[in-house]
Amino acid sequence: MNKATKGLIAAAVVGTAIFTSQAMADGGSAGVPGSADDPVVTKSYVDQQIQRALGSAGGGNSGLTVVELNPGQTLYGFEGTEFIVRTGQVQAVAGNNGDGLTDITQGADLRAGAPVSHNHLLLIARSDNRGLRLDPNYSGVAYIMVRGKYEIR
Repeated sequence: MNKATKGLIAAAVVGTAIFTSQAMADGGSAGVPGSADDPVVTKSYVDQQIQRALGSAGGGNSGLTVVELNPGQTLYGFEGTEFIVRTGQVQAVAGNNGDGLTDITQGADLRAGAPVSHNHLLLIARSDNRGLRLDPNYSGVAYIMVRGKYEIR
């Protein structure tokens, strides 16, 4: 036998010894499906854990509420609240310092009195009396989808 063959055999023996001693240290159950170290779980259990992690155990609730805004009412949002105007003619209501609403769809800041386009995603950055109200020349009702904390005054 030449030196290369002897070296290869020695490496194989050492590798086998290491693998066997590792398996014995683990009690022989490492990687065996169904053992205490690798339990078998059902699909329904995995689905349940995924739903719990996503926070939607109710089956996909998006957290959106449809709000009806009538003449004379103002819809105020709090920090992080989102609005989507679906119908009606609506204006932005600025905060105490004059800052408006963030129109994420358009990438713009809507100042006080600015008309709000339908189906645009609006964000309330701070809780300082920012919100929406009907245009004074509009006598109908507006429907607005809201995600987050809000109040109507």
